[in-house]
Amino acid sequence: MFSKIANRFAGPLAVGFLAVALSGCVSIESSSEETKAPENAGPIEGTVTPSAKASEGAATGTPNVPKSPADSTFQSVYDFLDAQATEVRCTGSMDIADMGQMLKLVGDCENVTVSGDGNMIVAPHITNLVLSGNGNIAAVKNIKQVAFSGIGNSAASLNENAKFTDNGSSNKFGEDAFEGITF
Repeated sequence: MFSKIANRFAGPLAVGFLAVALSGCVSIESSSEETKAPENAGPIEGTVTPSAKASEGAATGTPNVPKSPADSTFQSVYDFLDAQATEVRCTGSMDIADMGQMLKLVGDCENVTVSGDGNMIVAPHITNLVLSGNGNIAAVKNIKQVAFSGIGNSAASLNENAKFTDNGSSNKFGEDAFEGITF
């Protein structure tokens, strides 16, 4: 019985596998003839329609979307986050376990752990920072030590003597940590 079913479907099944295997094959041929625009082609003309403006001249749309810094230097990212973030008092040790927070940590930040994902923190000083979540950004003017165990985190500091360890992957620390990050 099994051989009858196998014989009946073997042919169409083989054809199907062959079709799938050859579906990515294409032929690319180059032409020795150059393609030129027609000689009588004139300039392309069009119009631009400006976006709608509110009565005060502000663009309409989502009002709470922050504008990104002009470049990815430490100071521009720090200033941007400092202006946009929600202020939170830091007392000794704290864990940021939420997702997508933009926080300005003020006070005595001895031990800060960011175990949530997609957070942005800014602080003037953190002694020990642990980034165990994923996709977090930390701009700290003076930091002593950073430990990464998550994935895709970025941290930068003005302290050239800061130490870091990376037991995660795709993490960045240092002057170029914010390179390529857009908000």
